[in-house]
Amino acid sequence: MIVDGPGKGRVATLGMGVNSIGRDPAERVSLDYGDAMISRTNHGAITYDPRGQKFYVQHGGGTNLTYVNDEPVLEPRELEPLTHVQIGNTVLRFVPLCGVNFSWQDEPDRD
Repeated sequence: MIVDGPGKGRVATLGMGVNSIGRDPAERVSLDYGDAMISRTNHGAITYDPRGQKFYVQHGGGTNLTYVNDEPVLEPRELEPLTHVQIGNTVLRFVPLCGVNFSWQDEPDRD
Protein backbone atom coordinates (compact mmCIF):
# COMPACT_ATOMS: atom_id res chain seq x y z
CA MET A 1 0.00 0.00 0.00
CA ILE A 2 1.42 3.41 -0.95
CA VAL A 3 1.56 5.53 2.20
CA ASP A 4 3.52 8.54 0.92
CA GLY A 5 4.33 10.12 -2.43
CA PRO A 6 2.56 9.96 -5.78
CA GLY A 7 -0.16 7.32 -5.76
CA LYS A 8 -0.77 7.59 -2.00
CA GLY A 9 -3.63 5.29 -0.98
CA ARG A 10 -3.21 2.87 -3.87
CA VAL A 11 -2.45 -0.81 -3.43
CA ALA A 12 0.18 -2.84 -5.29
CA THR A 13 -0.60 -6.55 -5.46
CA LEU A 14 2.22 -9.10 -5.37
CA GLY A 15 2.20 -12.61 -6.82
CA MET A 16 4.34 -15.70 -6.28
CA GLY A 17 7.90 -15.57 -7.51
CA VAL A 18 9.69 -12.40 -8.57
CA ASN A 19 7.66 -9.17 -8.67
CA SER A 20 9.74 -6.63 -10.59
CA ILE A 21 8.98 -3.00 -9.78
CA GLY A 22 9.17 0.05 -12.02
CA ARG A 23 7.15 2.74 -13.81
CA ASP A 24 6.69 0.73 -17.01
CA PRO A 25 3.18 -0.75 -17.39
CA ALA A 26 4.82 -4.07 -18.34
CA GLU A 27 6.37 -4.44 -14.88
CA ARG A 28 4.60 -6.88 -12.59
CA VAL A 29 4.29 -4.03 -10.09
CA SER A 30 3.86 -0.83 -12.09
CA LEU A 31 4.15 2.34 -10.00
CA ASP A 32 3.46 4.85 -12.77
CA TYR A 33 1.90 7.63 -10.67
CA GLY A 34 4.26 10.46 -11.58
CA ASP A 35 7.38 9.67 -9.52
CA ALA A 36 10.23 10.22 -12.00
CA MET A 37 12.74 8.91 -9.41
CA ILE A 38 11.42 5.37 -9.95
CA SER A 39 13.30 3.58 -12.71
CA ARG A 40 11.19 2.66 -15.71
CA THR A 41 12.13 -1.01 -15.45
CA ASN A 42 13.60 -3.19 -12.71
CA HIS A 43 14.04 -0.55 -10.02
CA GLY A 44 13.82 -3.35 -7.51
CA ALA A 45 11.92 -6.54 -6.84
CA ILE A 46 9.96 -8.27 -4.11
CA THR A 47 10.04 -12.05 -4.30
CA TYR A 48 7.66 -14.45 -2.58
CA ASP A 49 9.14 -17.88 -1.88
CA PRO A 50 6.19 -20.29 -1.52
CA ARG A 51 8.39 -23.05 -0.06
CA GLY A 52 9.78 -20.93 2.75
CA GLN A 53 6.63 -18.76 2.85
CA LYS A 54 8.75 -15.62 3.09
CA PHE A 55 9.13 -12.40 1.13
CA TYR A 56 12.46 -10.91 0.05
CA VAL A 57 13.33 -7.49 -1.37
CA GLN A 58 16.28 -6.80 -3.64
CA HIS A 59 17.88 -3.99 -5.62
CA GLY A 60 17.14 -3.98 -9.34
CA GLY A 61 20.71 -3.27 -10.41
CA GLY A 62 20.27 0.27 -11.75
CA THR A 63 21.49 3.57 -10.32
CA ASN A 64 18.34 4.23 -8.24
CA LEU A 65 18.31 2.52 -4.86
CA THR A 66 15.53 0.83 -2.93
CA TYR A 67 15.28 1.41 0.84
CA VAL A 68 13.72 -0.63 3.65
CA ASN A 69 13.03 1.40 6.79
CA ASP A 70 15.48 4.06 5.51
CA GLU A 71 18.30 1.52 4.99
CA PRO A 72 19.55 0.91 1.42
CA VAL A 73 18.94 -2.55 -0.01
CA LEU A 74 22.35 -3.57 -1.36
CA GLU A 75 21.75 -7.32 -1.36
CA PRO A 76 18.59 -9.46 -1.09
CA ARG A 77 17.06 -9.41 2.37
CA GLU A 78 13.98 -10.80 4.04
CA LEU A 79 11.04 -8.40 4.11
CA GLU A 80 9.20 -8.32 7.42
CA PRO A 81 5.48 -7.42 7.71
CA LEU A 82 4.61 -3.73 8.12
CA THR A 83 8.03 -2.45 7.07
CA HIS A 84 8.34 0.59 4.80
CA VAL A 85 9.84 0.18 1.33
CA GLN A 86 10.92 3.36 -0.45
CA ILE A 87 11.27 3.33 -4.21
CA GLY A 88 12.13 6.75 -5.60
CA ASN A 89 10.03 9.25 -3.64
CA THR A 90 7.27 6.68 -3.12
CA VAL A 91 6.93 4.91 0.23
CA LEU A 92 5.00 1.66 0.49
CA ARG A 93 3.98 -0.24 3.60
CA PHE A 94 4.42 -3.99 3.18
CA VAL A 95 1.27 -5.80 4.35
CA PRO A 96 1.50 -9.49 3.39
CA LEU A 97 -1.63 -11.58 2.96
CA CYS A 98 0.32 -14.84 3.26
CA GLY A 99 3.36 -16.04 5.17
CA VAL A 100 4.45 -18.68 7.67
CA ASN A 101 1.01 -18.75 9.34
CA PHE A 102 -1.10 -18.76 6.17
CA SER A 103 -0.64 -19.56 2.50
CA TRP A 104 -3.16 -19.44 -0.31
CA GLN A 105 -1.76 -22.82 -1.37
CA ASP A 106 -3.05 -24.30 1.91
CA GLU A 107 -6.67 -23.43 1.14
CA PRO A 108 -8.76 -26.29 -0.33
CA ASP A 109 -10.64 -25.61 -3.55
CA ARG A 110 -14.24 -24.73 -2.82
CA ASP A 111 -15.66 -25.53 -6.27
